[in-house]
Amino acid sequence: MPSAQFARRPAGILGLAAVAAVFTTACGSAQRNDVYRLAAPYNFAFYDTHEEAARSFYAAHFTHFAAYEILMNPGEDTPGRMSEFETQVRAYIADPPKFEPPAEIIAPGWTRLSFETAQAMDWTHMLHSQLYDVLTDDRVADKRSAGERAIAYYLSEPEAAFSTRGYGHRFMEGGGDWAGNFHTQYPDVNGILWAYHWHHAAVYEALMETDPERRRVELDRVIDVFTDSVLHELPHVMPLTGEVAPRFSRMFPAAAHIFDNLHMMHDVVNDIMAEPSYSRREKAAEIERLRRQMAYAGQDTVEAPGMPMGGDHRMSDRGMRVPTELTTGEWLPQGHPEARMAPMDEFMRPLPAPVSGRPAGARNGGVR
Repeated sequence: MPSAQFARRPAGILGLAAVAAVFTTACGSAQRNDVYRLAAPYNFAFYDTHEEAARSFYAAHFTHFAAYEILMNPGEDTPGRMSEFETQVRAYIADPPKFEPPAEIIAPGWTRLSFETAQAMDWTHMLHSQLYDVLTDDRVADKRSAGERAIAYYLSEPEAAFSTRGYGHRFMEGGGDWAGNFHTQYPDVNGILWAYHWHHAAVYEALMETDPERRRVELDRVIDVFTDSVLHELPHVMPLTGEVAPRFSRMFPAAAHIFDNLHMMHDVVNDIMAEPSYSRREKAAEIERLRRQMAYAGQDTVEAPGMPMGGDHRMSDRGMRVPTELTTGEWLPQGHPEARMAPMDEFMRPLPAPVSGRPAGARNGGVR
């Protein structure tokens, strides 16, 4: 699969297909496709159940991509622009938007510069959303199996997916002369981003509570700690998922590593974009080099310096057992011991065409 063609499935939401067509014209002849999330009845449960917590993330993704866009045109006024940007970010934190725009809208120039990396980041944000949904929806009895199936679907785009190996901090700290640029030049904005990396993981840990009311109380506590404490005493080191969300990381170790790798790639891009000696072409080449090192597609041959090999994600038998329709018309749920065992290539199959008269994004149900 060509590196610029991550997806085989149409997005069908937020007009991304139209946006992709624009980028095809703007960036060259390569087809720019998008992928829609795994169809499942739990989709959007987190937003529907805990809207305040869901919206609290939107300033984080805006900050990442908008910072890249500012650094597309560096100059003597960049520190002042970044200071004004921090004020804007804190306003978004206090009053987040109702819906989150995609990277193409937040950072159109940078997305053209590093399209594959932008795709990989948004694809991984989708996995974030689906695992929040799985843990929120109490109709999902076997959350481990449902979560593993979502992870397998994510990994079925190996060029866009991040590695399931844990790289620690070495990847972003030892990558090149640019390492630490953004943290040094813009410590407050960088600290806000690291605070959000804590926030993402802390929400996962809150959602591990099995009682819905206890879950809601813990989510409220996480938001209060984030706004009243973490944002005022910004982290000096990027938090790792396993440290902040140990229960979540034990249930989904592959996802914990994926999200740490995503966060490190965000930091790597910040550092490279802040490197004054690089041209735009050199920045694009270096970002792509680092993304390929972190991609799941190269996991069998890539080893971070000083880190042991191993720890690959393996899907459990329950995760491979998909929703199955019985002759009576009833359904066995995901993970049921008598449900059909699906081969891995079935998880990579394109979704069926939408039913006539329904929008492409309104799909639901399981693999049959």
